[in-house]
Amino acid sequence: MFEKEITKGDHVSYHFCVDTFGDNFHPKSKHYPIDQALSKIDFDETTYELSITTANTTSEGDYFHISFLLKDKAHKPYLQRDVLDAFNIPVDFNVLYFTRAFPYVDGFKCGFNLNTYRSFNSIFFDDVVSIVQKFEKQYNAVIFAGDFTKDGEFIDDSINIEIIPYQHRQTYQLVKKVLLDNYDVEKIHLYDKRFELYNTEDFAWHTKIKLYKDKEPVVKFYRTYPRNPYINYGNYR
Repeated sequence: MFEKEITKGDHVSYHFCVDTFGDNFHPKSKHYPIDQALSKIDFDETTYELSITTANTTSEGDYFHISFLLKDKAHKPYLQRDVLDAFNIPVDFNVLYFTRAFPYVDGFKCGFNLNTYRSFNSIFFDDVVSIVQKFEKQYNAVIFAGDFTKDGEFIDDSINIEIIPYQHRQTYQLVKKVLLDNYDVEKIHLYDKRFELYNTEDFAWHTKIKLYKDKEPVVKFYRTYPRNPYINYGNYR
């Protein structure tokens, strides 16, 4: 999945999705040691989306991500306790995904729903609700994500609002209008051509708005490549 900032910054990241950890990359690649190390951790990977992100010129650090995107509707719609324990994520709410640096450092990021976010009494909560309301009837899912200490305490310095729209070219135009009306995101026009003949099979996409305590919001656009691996996932339709 490609991640690109569409506000004024130049951040770009590449998230490599895998079915299981282990033996996915060339031994000389930057991803290989992370992939091999994670393959030694015992947990049931089948119901989750797994990915690895390595550092580049605009993004520091190597990370891995484990997500529940309604990949399997027969299972409860969040990460199970054994998975959180396997990767030392000591929180007591329903986790939709987590991101950890590799090698591990103190702290991690978790995704959660609105009810969980409300329980944190965040300084951003009212602003977050107002932003989500602007996208009314345009999204299939909204995931909120924040940073946590090594002990699982929420750090109220920023918040991610991840809007997963209905995967149609008409929805892209509606989402684009909301973003242009509220943020300096002229770079979103770079995607216009990709949506002229867009079909859901081509790629999955979503957008993220990040609010900070001490600086302007950052908006990013995500799309999968070279196809849509989420075609049957409940959160992407």
